[in-house]
Amino acid sequence: MTEEKKRPKRYDWYTISGETIRGWGFAVVVVVLVAAGYLGYRFVEGLVLEREVAAVIQEAQDLLQTVRDAGGVDSYREEYDQASGHLEEAKASRAVGELKEAYRNGQRSRTLLTSILSALRLRGPEGEAMFIAVEGEVEFRRGERGPWEKARSRVALNAGDYVKTSGSGSAEVMTVDGTLYTVRPDTVILVGRARPAPGVARQQSINLEFGWVDLGTGQSGSRVSTPGAEARIREETSALISYNEEEDVGHFATYEGSMVVATADGTSREVQALEQVVQSGGTLSKPETLPMAPALVAPDDDFEVFLGTDSDLVLTWAPVTGAERYALQVAPSRFFVRSVIDVEDRTETVAKVGLQGEGTFVWRVAAVDANGIQSPWSELRRFRVTAAAGSASSSSGAAAAK
Repeated sequence: MTEEKKRPKRYDWYTISGETIRGWGFAVVVVVLVAAGYLGYRFVEGLVLEREVAAVIQEAQDLLQTVRDAGGVDSYREEYDQASGHLEEAKASRAVGELKEAYRNGQRSRTLLTSILSALRLRGPEGEAMFIAVEGEVEFRRGERGPWEKARSRVALNAGDYVKTSGSGSAEVMTVDGTLYTVRPDTVILVGRARPAPGVARQQSINLEFGWVDLGTGQSGSRVSTPGAEARIREETSALISYNEEEDVGHFATYEGSMVVATADGTSREVQALEQVVQSGGTLSKPETLPMAPALVAPDDDFEVFLGTDSDLVLTWAPVTGAERYALQVAPSRFFVRSVIDVEDRTETVAKVGLQGEGTFVWRVAAVDANGIQSPWSELRRFRVTAAAGSASSSSGAAAAK
C-alpha cells in the first residue's frame, strides 16, 4: 500500500456562527410576513372594493327609481338612458369580477342621476324655471286656466306657466339650464320645456307672447320663440329679444356671443356680437350693426354727493362713433321700472342731474345711431345723495337732467 493510500481522508468544514443563522431565519420570517401581508392586503382590498361596488350600484339603483317616481324620465330622457346604461355595465362588470370597471360605471350612473334629481328638485316635477327677483307688479299663472297670482322670488315656474309684467313691473327668471331672463315691463312670456337640439345639449325654451326680454345664457344655449320667429341662442351669449304683436315685428339683438334666428318658412340669419335682425311678418332683415355701448367717465361708482353742498350732479360718458344721440336713465333700482330720469334725446355726452332729496340711484347710457338703432346699455354705476348736516331732505333724490 502506498503512502498516499494510507493517508486518511480529509473533509472541509465551514463554521457558521449563530448570529448568521439567526439572521437568515429573520430574513425568511420577514419574507413570509411580507408575502402574507401582501396577500392579506389584496384580500382585504378586494373585500372593501366589493363592498364599495355593491354600495354604489345600490345607490344608483335607488336613484334610478327615485327619478322614475318623480316623473323626470321624459324631461331628461337622454341623461336618464345614459345613467341606466352605465348601471347595467356596472352590474355586468361586477358579475365577471372586474370590480374597478364596475365601480367606475356605478359612479357615472350615480353622478348623472344625482344631477337629474337636483334639477327636478329645483323646478318641481314639471317645472323649468324660478323667479330670482321681482319688482313692481308681476304676476304668474299656472297653465291656461289658472288664476293670476302675485309673483315672489324663489317661486318655481312649471312648463306651461305664464309670467306677466305691468308697465311698472319687471322680474328676473332663471331657467334650469342657467339662463337668466330679465322680463321687462308690459311683457308676457310662456315657460316651455327643455328640448333636444341637433348636435348640442338640451336647450331651454321660452315663448315671448309680446314685450321684450334681456337674457344671458351660461354653459348651455337656449331658445326663445315669438309668434313670428325663433331664436336659438348659443352658450355664453347676452341678447335682447322683443316682439310687437300689433305690428307683427320682432327685434333680435346680440350683445355678446351669437344666435341664429329663423322664421317658419325656413329663412334664417346668423346674428353675431353687436348685430341685430328685424322680423317683419314672415321676413327677416339682413344683420345690422349695433353701436358700441358708451363708456361711463364720471362720477365713479358709489359716488356720494351732499344736499345743500352740491346743487347738481354731473354725469359724463365717452362719445361713441356713429352715435347721433344718447339715451339716459336714472332710477332707484337696477330694474329701471320707476326711472326718475328716462330720456332718449341727449346730443351731448354730459348731463346735469338736479338733487332734491336723499337716496341711492343707478344710472346708465346707450348710444343711438342715425337709423334709430340703439346700442347695448353701458355698465351700471351708482351714486348716493346724502343730506348735509342741518339740511332738509325730501323723498326724491334726483330731478330732470339738464
